Amino acid sequence: MKEFDQSRFDTLKRWAQDYGAALHPSLEVYEDDVTGYSLRVKPSANEALAPGFCAVACHVAITLSYINALIDGPVSRAPQNKEQRPAFPPQFMSSNPPHVIGRFFLVKEYLKEKDSYWWPYISTLPQPDRVETWALPAVWPEDDIECLEETNAHVAVREIQANIKKEYKHARKLLKEVDFPGWQEYTQLLYKWAFCIFTSRSFRPSLILSQQTQDHVLGLTPHGTKVDDFSILQPLLDIGNHDPTSQYQWNLEVDGTCQLICNNAYQPGQQVFNNYGLKSNSELLLGYGFVLPVTDTLHNDYVHVKSRRPPSTLQKNELQDFLISLRPFSDPSSVAGRSRVFSQQDTRLNSLPGLSRIEPGLIRDLASAVATSAGELAALQHWAQGTEESIPTELHELLERIQQTIGAKVQFDYQRFKSIEIESADNQNQELAVRYRNQYEAVLEAAMDELSRALVPNHLEKLVKGEQ
Repeated sequence: MKEFDQSRFDTLKRWAQDYGAALHPSLEVYEDDVTGYSLRVKPSANEALAPGFCAVACHVAITLSYINALIDGPVSRAPQNKEQRPAFPPQFMSSNPPHVIGRFFLVKEYLKEKDSYWWPYISTLPQPDRVETWALPAVWPEDDIECLEETNAHVAVREIQANIKKEYKHARKLLKEVDFPGWQEYTQLLYKWAFCIFTSRSFRPSLILSQQTQDHVLGLTPHGTKVDDFSILQPLLDIGNHDPTSQYQWNLEVDGTCQLICNNAYQPGQQVFNNYGLKSNSELLLGYGFVLPVTDTLHNDYVHVKSRRPPSTLQKNELQDFLISLRPFSDPSSVAGRSRVFSQQDTRLNSLPGLSRIEPGLIRDLASAVATSAGELAALQHWAQGTEESIPTELHELLERIQQTIGAKVQFDYQRFKSIEIESADNQNQELAVRYRNQYEAVLEAAMDELSRALVPNHLEKLVKGEQ
């Protein structure tokens, strides 16, 4: 790491430790060629770290969020007066949602530079003038966004873009109307920066605050505010990178400290990981700006499918998100997919010909949509609850309709996907988009191949007769 960067992170550690935070003495911040600033066991450490060690501890006094905008300063360990003056005028505070106020507060503190209580933290964040270090797909240039066309990510990007534009326009207008000091400095670039910082680095309060601390901070909020209406930046703790296989837990102390407990062993020199949850590559790309590569032991490639569940179970027009997987859901490498297989019945549904890569919930959804009678659905449920390997004759037609329906959907999406031609990748955003597209395409091709083979009549005949 460069001397300047080392100095910044040393300052961050000293400041954080002054307010109750801590980094395990055997860990250090370093710059990795792939993951950037990261945590690792010091190469000079005398021994490995055994499972169950506290990697990082962060106290609520150094966190940054909507809560700090309400009191225009850090959260104290002592009781605070709810009538403290907020960071922005009353009209602004009452006319914007918590997540927007939190972002504007981060901008406010950035503009204060060294006069900000949080400057030791903010100075280690990717800086606004280096857009390439923090820009998520939703704020990419249009040429780069076009490289995502006909993917899950592209649909989401357009929705997020519209929200960012609407939120910023409304909030900035309010600051101008009340002639808030320096309102001109709250630029769209800085709001996009704050959006990306919060999106990629923040945590849900319900996960990282003890109940006592939740009660304390909610006591500062307007009536009706819920604990997860906003998210929280945790200095030092947010340096840890993502590994979906890493085992961890949060230890939440009554005094407002959140500890990241790592339940994996790490050798000297090894990077120490957090786990952001079981997210697909589409979700990681949108929220964190990276995708995980495919390996023999792990893949993270899924296509999201929106589907309406049976009307009797949902509110009007409610959609549910289902997954199609690169590999069968039963494959040990399908870590995120396997988390959606909840029972032996789900496993049985995935064993149906052509459907091993289709989320069991989607199979049920399609069965409800294409079944011609209640008897067909009852027969499918009876088979899924049993142990018989062969498929009874009365399920043959229902199975074929399910296969054909999902097959038509996958083929349609694949044709639209292939209609987009990316001639070259001219920058790091486009290179990332192409990498994502290649893995996305592999999911559609794998699903189509399996479904096409399953629809061969002779194959079905063998299954019906129990010959396979």
